[in-house]
Amino acid sequence: MKIGIIGGGASGAFLAIRLKESNPSFEVSIIERNDKLLKKILVTGNGRCNYANTGELDNKYNNKLANELLNEFTPQDIIRVFDSYGIHPYAIDNLIYPVSLNAQTVAIQLIKKIESLGIKVYLNEKVIDYQKEDSKFIVKSENSEHVFDKLVVSAGGCSYPQLGTDGTSLNMLQRHGYKIETLSPTLSPLKVKENTKKISGQRQKGKVSLFKDNKLIYQEEGEILFKDDGLSGIVMLNISSMINRLKDKNNIKIVLDLANTNKKINKDQYIEYVSPKIADYLLVNNLDIQNLSFTFKDFYDYQIAEVSHGGLSLSEINDSLESKKEKDLYFTGEVLDIDGMCGGYNLMFAFASAEKVKKAIKE
Repeated sequence: MKIGIIGGGASGAFLAIRLKESNPSFEVSIIERNDKLLKKILVTGNGRCNYANTGELDNKYNNKLANELLNEFTPQDIIRVFDSYGIHPYAIDNLIYPVSLNAQTVAIQLIKKIESLGIKVYLNEKVIDYQKEDSKFIVKSENSEHVFDKLVVSAGGCSYPQLGTDGTSLNMLQRHGYKIETLSPTLSPLKVKENTKKISGQRQKGKVSLFKDNKLIYQEEGEILFKDDGLSGIVMLNISSMINRLKDKNNIKIVLDLANTNKKINKDQYIEYVSPKIADYLLVNNLDIQNLSFTFKDFYDYQIAEVSHGGLSLSEINDSLESKKEKDLYFTGEVLDIDGMCGGYNLMFAFASAEKVKKAIKE
């Protein structure tokens, strides 16, 4: 049986390995538009590749399907499988990294596994379209055609288009009549209406509260990075994930407590809690260090967003992640309308969805 996988990122590469391990007689092929596999994985976790998380899964994804898949193929399963591939775990709290603390280790070891299993890899091939004729899939790239018995689209969403995930696969699926949920950047810094240029580059720990129509909907503590026209830092990336889950993006406030103490802080004490530059910004603008409010304006663009929100509607797939329209066509990873918060959650979904498809594909 010939299996074709469009996309050689985390989900596609992992699926190829798991398929070939379970079914040595399968001819498994990866079609990748870049000049090498797993380019995007190199920038995950600030180049350290946080590939799993042993903490809570509640409220970490925009859809419960991710939780269901990770109950079947657990974070501990991912850690175990990676360890068998020579990617040994190193835990920092609940976050799991390779012991080298280097994403290149993950890419090198997975590629080594792909080569040892004899998986076919076609690089520098941008897929333009596919057709189904009888029971076969004909995949057309810019310079060749491939014929497969089963096809998997693992080509990602729209984040980091400079690394190849520019939404081409979603456009292709839309042409085939698939419903694509509205796309937007997520795990992205946030643009705000207020002027933050005076404190651009300043970092400050604090408590961040997200309000919609004056109602508190999310809260997290962490480091805030002020930008020319907005707010960044891991806590803000998570806030962006929560904002993306809201249908209406109007009347959203992000409120910072930069002192993060229960006692009332007087203005002459601001310098005790924040840098001189931030203290001056607060005083000049008559702002409250414990109730510093910003109005959400927009997300930063896909060039720096870690993930894209939206994608192939889950109404288009069955429980095995197979198309309801076209038998033997499957989907994994970010091409689906599922995204998670920072902390390895998106990579875990990539691996768990690949494992689900591996179990579904049989002779």
